[in-house]
Amino acid sequence: MASIEVNAVRQREGNTDSPSVLQTFETALKDVLMAKRLSQSKMSTLTDIALKCMDNDVQMVSLLYRTQKGLSPSAKGSNLYVIDALARAARHRVVKQNITGDLASGKGNCATFLLRIEGILDGLFQDLLSTHSDELKEKAKKILDIWTKQNTFPSAVLSPLYLLLKDAGNDKGAYDLSNRLAKYTFHAIPFTCRASDQKREI
Repeated sequence: MASIEVNAVRQREGNTDSPSVLQTFETALKDVLMAKRLSQSKMSTLTDIALKCMDNDVQMVSLLYRTQKGLSPSAKGSNLYVIDALARAARHRVVKQNITGDLASGKGNCATFLLRIEGILDGLFQDLLSTHSDELKEKAKKILDIWTKQNTFPSAVLSPLYLLLKDAGNDKGAYDLSNRLAKYTFHAIPFTCRASDQKREI
């Protein structure tokens, strides 16, 4: 993420409109995440704003990533839905307008936005799984299924994320077994040694 932010400064230097546009995006993002329930109208507003400031793809992706780290488990799920909405909207525009992305370019677009989102997905999913929430894992699985079906991201990007979820499930199984075993108390069992005819304990 550090390299992303360094490049952001270099690539957007001199763009006086960026602060106000990004502030609008950040405010709309907070409106969505701080609401008690996900609002479709607020999500639509956020998506419209994001599509209008794709020039600032680096800053938007960086903001989404940083925001995720400080959220409660329930809000992390909402942030995942935000990323899903923005990614699918960007993919729709890429396909419709035949947009190509060049990360070396000084100007972002929907295609570069998707490429940069790809770069943070592993970290985002690791953060989601760190909550040990079965509900979040289920939501993450559903999002991956949607992305797979709609070709939002390449399979090479999504396959490792499926593996993360699978490994997290295996780890939870081992964790639950350990907790169940910990509830039992193991006592010494006497047995008779025929050679000495004495009782010993193990």
